[in-house]
Amino acid sequence: MTELQRDNKTDVAQGPYLRGERIQLRRPTPKDTNYVFHWERDDEVWRYDIHRPYSRTMGEFLPTFERNYIRGNGRQFWFIIEDENRIPIGTITYFNVDNRMGQAEIGLGLGDKTRWGQGYGPEAIRTLVRYIFTLPGIRRVYAETALANHPSRRAFAKAGFVEVGQIYDPRSTGELWVLLEIWKSHTV
Repeated sequence: MTELQRDNKTDVAQGPYLRGERIQLRRPTPKDTNYVFHWERDDEVWRYDIHRPYSRTMGEFLPTFERNYIRGNGRQFWFIIEDENRIPIGTITYFNVDNRMGQAEIGLGLGDKTRWGQGYGPEAIRTLVRYIFTLPGIRRVYAETALANHPSRRAFAKAGFVEVGQIYDPRSTGELWVLLEIWKSHTV
């Protein structure tokens, strides 16, 4: 994919800068390390996902953040969600891009709990979905979330996703999860 480009002088990820009404989505930079480290360690932020990413120390986290968030691994594409004051409040990602099936998966993590319930999640989802549907051949975007994660399910519903059924936790815990989707033909 051409969306991740490098500035050879600074080695900072460059890519699309996506704007919503109140939020911006931008590629992560080293300045975001502290935010993401603390968000991933917050039990309340991750209460519905026992398989969350977790690093005990910043030293343990730094290589993962650099490799996955900043440089990108070519399979998962991360964005920092900024509010209207350009303050980082969470992350959003798309991954499992399947060009043959014309689909991609999306995941949201609103790390700043003071922003929960204020519409930032649905806006970030809508903004990223609009971008994903500009990628060649992508017709469907889907998400998987814990059945008990009502805030996530509401955020995706507000962004136009429809619940299509229950599935078992894709990481094999046996918990029930919900599959949600939106089709390009159903977006405005």
